[in-house]
Amino acid sequence: MTERNTPLENQKKAPGLDKNLERLDAELDVMERHSTELDDMEEEEREALKKRDREYKNEHLHSIPRPRKHVR
Repeated sequence: MTERNTPLENQKKAPGLDKNLERLDAELDVMERHSTELDDMEEEEREALKKRDREYKNEHLHSIPRPRKHVR
């Protein structure tokens, strides 16, 4: 998992970074709570990209089927 800064480490940073660190901590909390859903969505997106790539290659890179070849 990710490591989080302790309050002492936050004090060493510039004062303007506190808001960004709080925002990042909140986003990390959300991602950790919903990690299984994020993994599922990532897998679905990967499968969709594979399908789209396979369809494009089938349409554009393979030879034309014989019944359509001589019909013009």
